[in-house]
This record gives sequence, structure tokens and C-alpha cells, in this order.
Amino acid sequence: MAKVTVRSEEDANTDVVQKQKPKFESVTDSLGRVIQLRQLDPLQQSRLVMAVGGEVSSNSAYMNGFALPAAMVAFVDDEPFGLPKNLDQIETRLTLLGNEGIAAIGEWLVGKYNAAKEAAEDQEKDAIRNAAKN
Repeated sequence: MAKVTVRSEEDANTDVVQKQKPKFESVTDSLGRVIQLRQLDPLQQSRLVMAVGGEVSSNSAYMNGFALPAAMVAFVDDEPFGLPKNLDQIETRLTLLGNEGIAAIGEWLVGKYNAAKEAAEDQEKDAIRNAAKN
């Protein structure tokens, strides 16, 4: 017969690396609301596509301009929001955000895009300079 040893949590190794909590980036809309945004991982992105449905997900303007920003919202002020599971939840979130919230998120996304574009251009320039040196 096998011997089973039961240990309490106090006996467990406390040096184990704990999974980091998700990090959020904050934007403030023109109404003064602090909107915290999550970065969607591939699984969450695929679930968003399933939530809106096949026909709607093929509309890139809707997905990029409305559904994705709505799904990225983790908190509005101190109120938490999970990932929307259907089109009705996305539309409810869009109603809550209004023009002010969507505009703030859109400006943040454009800023992130421009920063990434500049970083890529700088890397390309550095690569050209390094190639010229050799």
C-alpha cells in the first residue's frame, strides 16, 4: 500500500514564483473617467471573434473601432469588466463608454501604433547604419 503524506500550505515552498497579475494601462476620457485597458492575448482575441459572430467579425472597421476597444476595457473607474461573451455585452459596453470613452481609447491605440511604428523605423535606420559600417 502506498504511503500518502499531507502537507499544509505552511509547509509548501514559499519561494515559488507566483504568476504576475495582469498589467493595465490607463486612459482618462473627457468626462474624467479612468479607463483601465487590458492587452488581449490570442485566446481572448479568438473568443472576441466568436462573441461577435462570423459575419460581424469580418467587418474590420467594427472590430478595430468598436469591438476590440470595448473588449479591452478591464475597469471604468473602479468597476471591473470581464471579456464580453456576446454581441449584446459588447453593445452594452459601448453604450457605457459613449463617444468620450471610445475617443479616449482610440487616441491611446493610435499613440501605441505610432510609438511602435517609430520604434520599427528607428530599428531599420540602426540596421542600415550598422550595415554601412561593415
